[in-house]
Amino acid sequence: MKKKLRVWKNVLVFVLILQLLSACASSATKEKEKDNKDSKDSSNEQITLRVMDWADSEKAYRDQFIKDFEAKYPNIKIEYTLLTVDQFQNTITTAIKSGDAPDLFPIPNGMKLSTAIAGDMFQPLDPYLDDEFKSRFMDGVFVDGATMQDGKIYSIPAYLSLPNTMIFYNKKLFKEAGLNPENPPKTYSEFREAAKKITKASDGKAYGIIEGGKTIVRWKNPVLDWSAQGGSGLNPHSPISLVTGKASYDSKPVLEVMDLFKGMQEDGSYHPKTMGIAAPEARALFGQGQAGFIIQGEWSIGVWKKENPDLDFGVMAPPVPDSGREGYLPRPNFQPWLGMSKTTKHPEEAALYLKEYFSKEYQSVLVKNGDRFTMLKDVNETAAEIPEFKQYYELAMENSRLVPSVEIRNPESSAVFAKYKDPQPGLGDILQGLISGALKDPKDQLKLLSTNIDNSLDQAIEAAKAEGAKVSEDDFKFSNWSADKDYLAEDYKAVRK
Repeated sequence: MKKKLRVWKNVLVFVLILQLLSACASSATKEKEKDNKDSKDSSNEQITLRVMDWADSEKAYRDQFIKDFEAKYPNIKIEYTLLTVDQFQNTITTAIKSGDAPDLFPIPNGMKLSTAIAGDMFQPLDPYLDDEFKSRFMDGVFVDGATMQDGKIYSIPAYLSLPNTMIFYNKKLFKEAGLNPENPPKTYSEFREAAKKITKASDGKAYGIIEGGKTIVRWKNPVLDWSAQGGSGLNPHSPISLVTGKASYDSKPVLEVMDLFKGMQEDGSYHPKTMGIAAPEARALFGQGQAGFIIQGEWSIGVWKKENPDLDFGVMAPPVPDSGREGYLPRPNFQPWLGMSKTTKHPEEAALYLKEYFSKEYQSVLVKNGDRFTMLKDVNETAAEIPEFKQYYELAMENSRLVPSVEIRNPESSAVFAKYKDPQPGLGDILQGLISGALKDPKDQLKLLSTNIDNSLDQAIEAAKAEGAKVSEDDFKFSNWSADKDYLAEDYKAVRK
């Protein structure tokens, strides 16, 4: 009897233990479910990601991209702000100073990456971007002195950089003025004469040329690029000439470009709204057939195809001096653009935006619609469909050469650019003043600008050296550069010896 009682007692203890274990397991399961729910709730927390830039030609595609992104990631709302280049310069500076910078934004136009980093604008992207993402891009996109500093990625280029000072012309206005649309002007005098004929033939309904006169960079870029074809040696990578080793902004090639534009203004060839409008408005008026010429980049093509489907236009290379070509358009290396704010509270979400934005799917949309050429491998070849877009690429490559970059040659030169202050009024301001009539002769202003740039650069070099940077004025001089050849990796190796 006692033996049976002991057996039943053991069974009872065993049952109680099972019940206790079951209760613990149930409690643990409920706790785990609660943790999972909290985690899920956290991941579904609504995030507002703020993005700001000036990519106006991309707006229609970006709007759809944002809708698709928000549908795919419903916990992230994109607050996108589109500005002009000049508006952005002021807005982003104020936002950073006030601690209210957007999560993602481009480096201000004309600013070096080193300066942006020194100003606490951006943070490294490496912790948030994997090898698969980096492998999407062409060779040379991520390199110290361009998009990287001290081995860390800080920015991603917007597109494959080509000269953005090609010329679009209206074939209908050409015909009405007795010009051959299949044989656009090749020299300065031919270009000026064609604009004059278009203005005269249009009898006030259209003009020879239009420009976004309020956008300073649209004055600066043609002077840099076109004067390089005349042998100035000026380029976007350095404030001094590759030919003279000095800031030769009062050189003959620069003055010839200035004289060309001034002559066209004196002829009455500029659209009367030119000085009061920005680049997007100028593109719109050209699309409406109100001008024979406009100097722009490839991004304009997609806009006109969408908004002005009846516009019959062609693409031409910039004219060369009447005396002949002495150089080529400077084709820049990959330039930094979009970066992640150093103060963002949503770095993972910002990185997710970058991964979707620089996906083959979205970049193919931009190439197909003629907005830009991408840095993603194989996309340009497979996605480009618009004839004028392909023509732009061919003309740009034929008439440009890859120019050397000071920062790629010596990454420590980034310390110089961080100290360098671009004197004002600059090249674009001077041409703007000339076309508006505020300035009669640019020679003295250009000479003063050259002197100020040389002094500013010398001061920046000395300031960088004082802080330990191993730099010198020799970093800005490339003895093995030739105006008619691309400057390649082996050329950097040779000049460093």
